[in-house]
Amino acid sequence: MDELCGAARRDGESGHTMASNQLRSHMGTDFTEGSIMPMLLRFMLPFLLASILNSLYNTVDTIIIGRFVGSVGIVSVNMGGRMLNLFTQISMTLAGGGQVLISQQFGAKRRDELNATIGTLFTEMLVISTVMAIGTFLASSLILHGLNTPEESFAGALSYLRITCVGLPLIFGYNAVSSVLRGMGDSRSPLIFIAIAAVFNLVGDIVFIVVFHLGAAGTAIATVLGQGISLVFSLVVLYRKRERFGFDFKLKSFAVDWQKLWVMLKIGFPMTLRALFINVTQMYMISYVNAYGLAESAAYAICDKIIHLTNIFTTSSRQAAGGMIGQNIGAKKPERVVIIVRSCAIISMSAAAVLAISGILFPHAYFGLFTDDPAVLAYAAPFMRITALIYLLGGAMAPFESVVSGTGHSMLGFLGGMLDGVVFRLGFSFLFAFALNMGVTGFLLGDALARLGPIIVSGSYYFSGAWRRRKRLVSDAD
Repeated sequence: MDELCGAARRDGESGHTMASNQLRSHMGTDFTEGSIMPMLLRFMLPFLLASILNSLYNTVDTIIIGRFVGSVGIVSVNMGGRMLNLFTQISMTLAGGGQVLISQQFGAKRRDELNATIGTLFTEMLVISTVMAIGTFLASSLILHGLNTPEESFAGALSYLRITCVGLPLIFGYNAVSSVLRGMGDSRSPLIFIAIAAVFNLVGDIVFIVVFHLGAAGTAIATVLGQGISLVFSLVVLYRKRERFGFDFKLKSFAVDWQKLWVMLKIGFPMTLRALFINVTQMYMISYVNAYGLAESAAYAICDKIIHLTNIFTTSSRQAAGGMIGQNIGAKKPERVVIIVRSCAIISMSAAAVLAISGILFPHAYFGLFTDDPAVLAYAAPFMRITALIYLLGGAMAPFESVVSGTGHSMLGFLGGMLDGVVFRLGFSFLFAFALNMGVTGFLLGDALARLGPIIVSGSYYFSGAWRRRKRLVSDAD
């Protein structure tokens, strides 16, 4: 009898192992086993390349319009682009709620839950993006007036904002598909999608700005077309691999599973509020910067593009580490989380140090990519010194923030966003700009030091060990 029980037990264990191996072979990448640093680097590389392309996607717009239209065009794209960046952040944070849940379902080998989770995520993103597109289109003029957009750039900024509003469902759709793929360990496909968008955006910029002289409106058209083509490709890939990724694309599968929607919103909505706090306060600061004049606005806009372009190393390491942590939390392997955090810190701080040094040594080389206006280039050296500080603070923030996102503790992200966006950014900016009479440079320095908020919150969460006691999301979604 004991032999029979032993055999049955071995058969059951063998069946479980076979099922787990079959799950791995049909879906993404399993990060719960293997050497962590090489795995993190491999997983991060597509994130990094996708971030480079995404940053170039936006930076090329500024370079081309700066060369062919001038400072007026730079400010137009920056003002309209600020709102587009806000919408992109909202789409990423809402989709991120689905990504964390999917990654933990993957780590816990809960394939049966994926179809309902993915369908709910797609429907959620479609509804929210449509409502936002309509509302923003109607209020676009009021928004730009509220940001003190310079009169010379107002018409271009208005055209840019209204055209990109039409493309919001495309942006939300792309981020939804990418979150599904990344949640199951596939960071390569989103890289391909953003590469396609970047190529079409570059071609579109040349056609609409250089050939047809449409200015900021041409940049917006190129952006929307690039996003649309990228979304089509991503949906085709997901449909062709639907068996592998666990979504059947049947109409009934798009029905909302309210329990899973609640779990995703618990993660995504606080992070969305965080993005709102950070981006709205940044735009509020820009409204003050714009009052200083066109040259100051253009210099601040160029610095903003440089920060986004070169800060991608720390952002990519944080995203990749968060995805790996989510799987290991789902698999109940906290010891691997510690190694992932250390590996992420090594990568992010190394990249931040290199970027900081290069920015301090060659400030005019960075600014010279965008303009040859002497009034704007005068800000290159002081702005790049502050940018170096931003890189280092971002590098320190990345490993701790990956734990917050990987465990799905979005309320901590919300708290960090409150400190970042409301307390530190506004407080430091007004202190430096007005009390210490630093002007535009003071606003940039305040923006840099605002990153201390998330570092304090997420760092305390990690070092306290509270993340070890956090309940898994796969239990909440049962």
